[in-house]
Order: sequence, then C-alpha cells, then structure tokens
Amino acid sequence: MIEKYSPQDIAAALQKVGAKVYKPTPEQSAIISIATNPLEPAVVIAGAGSGKTETMAARVIYLVANGFARPDQILGLTFTRKAAGELAVRIRTRLRQLRAAGLIPENTPLEVSVTTYHSYAARLLSEHSIRFGIDADISPMGDAAMWQLANDVVRNWDDATYTNESAINTVVDDLLGLTKLMLEHQVKPDAIEAADLAVLQELSTMSGDLNDQVRRVNRVLTQRIGLLPMVARFIERRQQSGQLSFDDQMSLAADIAVNFADVGELERAKYSVVLLDEYQDTSQSQVRMLSSLFGAGHPVMAVGDPCQAIYTWRGASAGTINSFNSYFPKVSGQSGAERYSLLTTFRNDKSILELANVVSSQIRAEGGADVPPLTPRPDAGPGNLVCGVFETIDAEAQAVADYFAPLWFDEKRLATPANKRTTFAVLVRKRSQIASLESALRSAGMPVDVIGLGGLIHVPEVADIVSMLKVIADPDAGAALMRHLTGPRINLGAKDLAALGAYSRNRAKGSRAESKSLIKKIAAGNPERAEADDQFLGSLIDTLDEIKKCDRKTFTEVGYNRLKVFASDLRRLRSRAGGTITDLINEIENYLALEEEVMLRDGTGSGRRHIDRFLDEAGKFARSGGTLSSFLQWLDITGEEEGGLKSAAPEVRSDVVQILTVHMSKGAEWDVVAVPGLAEGTFPGINKSDPDNWITNEKHIPFHLRGDRAELPHFSFNGATKNSEAKKAIDAYGKTCNATKVREEIRLGYVAFTRARTHLIATTSWWRDGADWVAPSSIFEQVALVAQSSGVILNNATQPEDDAKNPKLENPETGIWPRDPLGEKRAEFDTKIKLVEGACAIDLNKFSDTNLEVTSWVDDAKALINEVNQARSGGLEIALPPRLSTSTLVALHKDPIELALNIRRPIPRSRDEYSRRGTAFHLWIERHFMAATLFDDDDLDFLDPLEPDQTLEELKNKWLASDWAPRVPVAVEVPFEAVIGPVLVRGRIDAVYEINGRYEVIDWKTGSTKLGPSSAVQLAVYRLAWAKLKGIDPAQVSAAFHYVPSGETDRSADLLTEAELIKLLSL
Repeated sequence: MIEKYSPQDIAAALQKVGAKVYKPTPEQSAIISIATNPLEPAVVIAGAGSGKTETMAARVIYLVANGFARPDQILGLTFTRKAAGELAVRIRTRLRQLRAAGLIPENTPLEVSVTTYHSYAARLLSEHSIRFGIDADISPMGDAAMWQLANDVVRNWDDATYTNESAINTVVDDLLGLTKLMLEHQVKPDAIEAADLAVLQELSTMSGDLNDQVRRVNRVLTQRIGLLPMVARFIERRQQSGQLSFDDQMSLAADIAVNFADVGELERAKYSVVLLDEYQDTSQSQVRMLSSLFGAGHPVMAVGDPCQAIYTWRGASAGTINSFNSYFPKVSGQSGAERYSLLTTFRNDKSILELANVVSSQIRAEGGADVPPLTPRPDAGPGNLVCGVFETIDAEAQAVADYFAPLWFDEKRLATPANKRTTFAVLVRKRSQIASLESALRSAGMPVDVIGLGGLIHVPEVADIVSMLKVIADPDAGAALMRHLTGPRINLGAKDLAALGAYSRNRAKGSRAESKSLIKKIAAGNPERAEADDQFLGSLIDTLDEIKKCDRKTFTEVGYNRLKVFASDLRRLRSRAGGTITDLINEIENYLALEEEVMLRDGTGSGRRHIDRFLDEAGKFARSGGTLSSFLQWLDITGEEEGGLKSAAPEVRSDVVQILTVHMSKGAEWDVVAVPGLAEGTFPGINKSDPDNWITNEKHIPFHLRGDRAELPHFSFNGATKNSEAKKAIDAYGKTCNATKVREEIRLGYVAFTRARTHLIATTSWWRDGADWVAPSSIFEQVALVAQSSGVILNNATQPEDDAKNPKLENPETGIWPRDPLGEKRAEFDTKIKLVEGACAIDLNKFSDTNLEVTSWVDDAKALINEVNQARSGGLEIALPPRLSTSTLVALHKDPIELALNIRRPIPRSRDEYSRRGTAFHLWIERHFMAATLFDDDDLDFLDPLEPDQTLEELKNKWLASDWAPRVPVAVEVPFEAVIGPVLVRGRIDAVYEINGRYEVIDWKTGSTKLGPSSAVQLAVYRLAWAKLKGIDPAQVSAAFHYVPSGETDRSADLLTEAELIKLLSL
C-alpha cells in the first residue's frame, strides 16, 4: 500500500486553493495516516478541545486522496445530530477542496455516510428485521411514552401477592431502569432471580439479630424479584402494540449483528473504513453490535476521552476506551490495536487547562484513565480562573452575576455583531440550583435561557403555568393555589386569606357526617350507592366554588370580588381540562397574560422562548397518549432527574446567559462559564436514596451479569456467618460503589471546567438548603489549589462553628406582603406615570425626534389612534397580531380582505386526512435524517397512529427516488422566530442544504398542485429567517419548494427582500 500524499502534502495543496487549514501537528499526522498501516484498527485518546473533528475529517481526506477508500466507503458514527452534521459538513467541504486542488478526479463522489449510532442501528434493523419477524418501520417510543406505559403497567398491576414498600413513582422508575439494563446487557429474568435468590439464601443462614442493612438488602432483592413479571408485562405490552423503544432497537440491532454473520460481511463490504466518535460513551449494546460487524481486524478508528466518560448511568462503561483492543484487535482472535493521542487543546486558555490537568491527574491516580496531561495551543492566553467560598447559596449566586455583568455589558462586546459576541453559561449539577442563579442574573439585567424540561419548570412563567395546571387537575393542590392567590393577578392580603381558610374549615366540619357516610358505604362494598355530594368538601378549590355562600363581612370588598371573579375563571379553565394539554396551557397563558409579561421582560424576539419550549414538550407528551394528570406526574419526575433526561445537544447562543446541567453541556463550549455548587453532597453528589449499588437498588441488575462487569466492584459476604458481619460486608460494598460513583463525578467536573475558553468561575457556599453547613468539595479544593498560583480567590467566607445555624433558616428572607408585582421598579413606574399625566398633548403629525426609539413610539401611537378611528368609522382595517405564522403572511399577500375577516372572526380548522398525511410525511423525513440518538430522542414528535396509508407510502418512495434523498442537510425541522418590521414571524424550516458554500432552504410539498405566486412569500420568509439565524447576507441563501409527487423542485428567482416583506406588512 503506497502513500502518494502525506498529511502535510494534502494540507499544503488545500491551502493553495484557499482552504483554511493548518499544517497538521506530528501527533495529528500519525493519526491521520495510522503510521504503521493506514488500514488497521486504532484508538485515539482525544482530550477536550483537541481538534478531533478536524482530525477525523483529515483522516477521511487522506484515505480518499491516496486511493485507499472512496468517500462512499467510509462510515462515520457519533452520538448527536449536531456532531454528525458538523463532521459531515467538514468532510464534504474538504472533499470539494481536495477536488479543486486536483488531488482526486472531478467525478469522485463527495457523499460520505456520517450519522448517529442509533440512526445506523435503526437502518440495520430496518434492513434485517424480517429475520426476527419485526416491523422496524414503527416510530420508536420516546421517554414520555415509555414512562406513560410503565406507569400504566404499575398502577394496573393485578397480582395480589405482589408487595412493594416504595411509592408508585419509585416503582415506575425501577421498572424502567431494570428493563433498560436487562435489554442493554442481554440478561434474562431467570439469571437475575437466581442471583438474587442466592444472596437471599446466604442471608437466611446468618445468625444473630437483624439490622437495617440486612433488612434493606432483603427488601430490595425480594422487590426486584417481584418486579421481573412486571418487566415481562411491560415488554409484552410494547410488543402487542407494535412499539419499540430506542433501547429495543439498539438491542435488536446488536442481536442481528451477533447472530447473523452474513450481515457483518455485507456491512464490511459496504464500508471499508469506520470512524467511531465519542467512543467512551458507547453502551454495551453498541459495542456488541459494532464489534460483531467490524471487529475482525477491520479498519476501525475509535476516538474518545476516558476523562469524559460521564454516562455510565445510561449504559456506557468507564472502561470502554481501555477495552477497545479486545473488541477490535488487529487480527481476529487476538488483542492489541494501535493507540494514539491528541493532547494539544485548541479551546482552553492556560489557567483553565492547568485546572483540567489537575482534575485529570486525580482520575489517572485512581485508575480511571490512562491519559497524559493536555498541552495548550501555541497562542493560548493566560485565561481568567476565579473561585470563591461564600456564606449562602444566594450570596454565591450573586457572586456569579457580579462576575458575569462587567463581561456581558463590556462596550467592546456590545459593539461586536450579535452572532460573534462572547458566550456565557452557568453549569449546574442539580436543577434545584437554577432558581437562585436565574434570579440573580436577571436582577443584574442579563437575559437568561434555561435549557431542558427539568430546568424549565423552575422558570417563573412556566412555574406559574404548572401551578395553574395543578389547581385545575387536583382539588387538593392547596400549595399551587396559594401561589396563584398571592401572586400578581389576585394578590390577596392576609385578612382575605385567613377568611378563606376559615370558610374552608367550617365547610369541612359541616361535611364530616357526610364524609363518614361515604366511607361506610365504600367499606360495606356498596360504592355505587355513594352520591356525588357525599364527597369530602374540605379543599380550598372546592370552597371557591361556593364563595358566594360565605359571610362577606369576613372578607374585604376587594378581596371578595377578586375571589368571585377567580372562581368563575377557574370553572371556565377546569371546563377546558377535557381538551388537549396544549390548548389548556394556551388558555392559562392568556388568563395570566404571560405573553405580555415575558415580552416586556425579554423583548419580542426571545420573550416567549420558555413558554414555547414548554408547549412543545406538552405537545409531545399529549401525542403519545398522555393525560393532564400523568403529564403533571411526568413533570415531577423530570424535576427530580438530576442527570438529565434525554435531550439534544445545546445550541450555544450569544444573546442570553444559558443555564443547564453539566451533563447537557457535553459537546458544547462557551467563552465564559460558571460552575457553582461545588459542595460536598452537591458536586460531587451521591444520591443515597438511589445508589449505584445492585444489592440496595432494585433498578440495577447484579453487576456480575453485566457486560462491563470487569469495571464494577464485586460483592461478597466474605465468609460472614452472622448478621453483624453481613452488615459490615454490605457497608463496605456500599462505600466501594460510592467511590466508583465519585470517580464519575470527578470526570463530570473535568467536563464542566473544559467547557470554558477564556473565563471560568467556580464557587461554593457553606450553607446550602439543609440545617447543617456543608464543606467545599474535593473538586473545589482542586480549583482553589490552581487559583492560588494561576487565578484569583474571589472570596473565602469563614467556616461556621459546629453548632451554627443556617442563616437562611434562622433569619429567613423578609419582605413586604402582599408583594408589589413591580417590586423595585415601583418608584420608577410611579414617576413615569406622573410624567405622562402631567404632559401636554402634542400633534403627533408634526412631531420629530432624532432618537429612533422615540420615533418608533410615536409611530406606534399613530397606529393605535388610527385603529380607534377605523373602529369608530366602521371600516374593515384590522391590526395584524404582534405574532404571525408564515402562512398568515402568505394569506396577507394573496387576499388582505379575506385575512382581515379571518382575524376578525377566526374559524377553527379541522385536520383532514391530507394535513395528517403531510404531517406524517414530514415526521418521516425528520426521522430519516435525524433518527434517534442515545441522548436526544425526546426531540422527536409522535403522531397518533394512522391507518395504513398507501398514498403516504408512495410519497416516501418518490422522495427516496429524488435527488434530495442521498444528500445530507445541515439542518432539518428548524424552528425560528424572526422580527420583520413591526411583527414577530414564527415558523419551521423543513430542511437546509449547503451547496458550493451557499445555503438553500427547501420546503417539502406533498400536494401535486403547484402553489400560486403568493406562496413565494413563504420562501422569502424562510430565506430571511435562515440568514438571520446564521448572521449572513440573505443573498447567500436561496429557497425552493420540492413537490414530492412529481419530483419537481421549484426555485423562485425573485423572492421578496426584507424591505419588501416589511412593506407587505404595512399594507
């Protein structure tokens, strides 16, 4: 095998045609060419920010340039759609440049197969599922749908002999966790039962008094054995309904690879070279699948970082990288593969990198990873590393805001184009940290974006919606009701609240006899005789229904009137509870006037982002069959899931401070990062109620049955014959399991710190939420050690005395109540009101001002006056809503009069079979490109089941035969909000492709009739929206409709400009 071009030769050739590439370093060159043999397996240890994406792309270019492989013979796998898209774009760009440099023929195909691990598994399953008699085209179930089914199985379990001391939600969680691990590690129920019974048998022979540890192990193992039939029912229910989870898909794909040798032969013939990205995060099923397909000496290059192995709780193993050579040997049946390293980081400045190396040294010292320290790039700056210990959580949050503020409001930053400004993130270990941090940042004037459903429920506007949902769904949701009664809309005072409570208690006393009567009827086995008015009447919500019967003298007049109106509003809202969850949320949003509040706070462009994201989550849950009550239970689960539910990789933004969990931050980077909460028990955190220990947690399978058993501690009673000796063995094993968990937490700290490019602040506080003070964690001590020599110790609060009390509990925060909704802005507001009231009227038509903002106010005032005059004259001029869809813009262009009538008297539109088919087709397209990944399946939408639709199948086949099918888009199903003139336009772009350095926006049309000229307005908006999202000139973006039935792509040559769209909106 002769090398025609070295990595340096290729880089020099690409530079001559204008490519922005650097000469590869010696370590990169060795990886690109696999120095010993370009076509043999190898593993690459790639440190955080070490340029692995560029190196992997260069590896592909090297193989193609030297004729070792064609582009279509190379398979690249990674975890997220974002990473797959970035790698695919990078490779295609380099291949075009390679062709321009004359190193490959003009007719060389440029398409490579770069996709996610789950997408590849789904494709493998779809091609070979017939071998197992499975319909692989069924949409996989997401987290919400899986939870709903598990919840239903648990709540309707009909085995009278089954006992479980845990709460129902805990049993549901155990059922999901146990099922996942059994599928992941291919463990049968019989093996688990045998392992548990063996331990129980040993315990039964112990002498002496029982103790809590022995009782707990007895209970856990017995309850897990009881869960096994429930697991079988859970799997059976999915099979009967023809539904597969993502874990099902991956496990089945692995089974196909293991059991059918010819499948491996087909895949190896198709792909002569394989690249595996983020290999440290692969699960046992994925390793099983890939090693069965490509493990016999095939050219597989795995890239990963053991220091970033943070997903063991999702099925990945901390030792996956180290075991690569066992699964992918040079020669079949032997171990040993080439090992390389990328140790120069191009992300972190020096002080941040120094901290990262200190953390990784601890990982190495504890045997967690054999990774050398990273080195800085040649032009790395000194970096800004700051740490501090504060007294309370609130003081800590304020310190983060104080550190961010001067950087955020820096004049140079504000003068920089918006899409090129420095980026900011706060990475939390627990979602309970979010509220205080968000409040401090907002108070400092910085806009905040909380990422993830679990974090969303802590955002004020979403918390208000959730509280109202609870009030509507549960008559006993007193805490949620109190949030609303004391909130800005009703704002009851102490006297009215006391009167309402007294009235509720008096009603409850008067109903006790009826309550006892109801209990007697049920106990007597005659529940059918219980009348509706026999129910308990003691809840505040029920009391509101009869507020008119109260003694009005006990209430203030204002308070009584507000309660009477609220009772009416609540009845109206509760009458909507039988509809869809999203419709009810919209009703609540309108009732609370939240849109106005959030837009005043954050502006029209981004004010609604949290509400819209919450609506999306609610829609996904509802489409998978969820009810309002189960949705509220699901929200409680998401709020408690600290590791993070499955979610997409974050899109880094420069217009907000992003708050997210450390787990969610993986794969992203920001200029300025804060990592608060570095306290013992928080970070690193050990969940004592949900330990990673198979003898004390029902959701785990016995460790010795797992595929990664070599990485996990082995349990033994060590010859114990007494319960007291068994207790010692159980305690010792618990400590060993905790130590394993702490090592993962340290790796999580490494991930958090390496997200920062130039600025990093790491903090903790002595007082958290509990009654006892908490010491800074070992991770914080590492930060402080580096900060002493290479950073700044911002604050070092004195350690409290042993008998000290939490100041937050001893001296709780005080304030004026009822709370003024305007808070600190009251004085400013009153002053401005007086200015308005004391101002003289002016002739707006003669008014002029150089201040553009003042001019816009005058224009708005003119528009309002004109609207009132139109209404008085009986004219038909209707003001456009402040938010429009793209379809509304098309209607405005087509027939303004008809649109005005529709706005004036909107008519609900039903979904016919054509719209349902169109939606189903778009979902299928999205799955085709995105498919499911291990971490972002809950971004997929799920439709109600459709009847067999031959037309839909024909549409799929015609699209697959089109020129678009083999091409990889840079983005699909892109939601956007674009400010065009006076309105905010919202929509969703079907697909965006990059063609010769330009972008083309494509909208799929499933109808056969070509649309009229007005439809081009839609393309104009999409083009402008994508240009705004990317921060580029709209002239670099084209747009087209692709009519799937005919296979025709219709490109409009003369799309409206932004100025023309604004003119259209002002008609």
